[in-house]
Amino acid sequence: MTNTLRFALIAGFPIALLMPGIRADEEKDPPKGPPALELPRVAYPEAETAAQKKAVIKHKEGSQKLAGEQDELSADVQDLIEEQTNEKLIVLLEEVEEIMAEVTGSLDETNTSGETIAAETEIIEKIFEAAKQRAQQSGGT
Repeated sequence: MTNTLRFALIAGFPIALLMPGIRADEEKDPPKGPPALELPRVAYPEAETAAQKKAVIKHKEGSQKLAGEQDELSADVQDLIEEQTNEKLIVLLEEVEEIMAEVTGSLDETNTSGETIAAETEIIEKIFEAAKQRAQQSGGT
């Protein structure tokens, strides 16, 4: 997982929901995208050299650390849900929380495949939609 994605999840999440600069006259509903793609599973060969084994251990540790951070962010989303009154915003945040829970499990199992990255991207997109809803609710321009 890239540092940019990690930064967006950790640092950008609270900021995204409070962004006043999102235009209220933008689309009310998210555009319907293409149907979800089923990504193939990739089977990686077993680590053989000492450097490969070290890299596998480092990857596992990083993935599990990120799973913990994702779990904490999911708890933050739960708190945000409780503070909301806009039903559409609540639905978006509940979807974010659900996907975050799935991603937490994947990362804890060291699954950083395309499916996990796609789920993280979906989280970011839903957070953006929630930020737009929040801005509209607040009368943002």
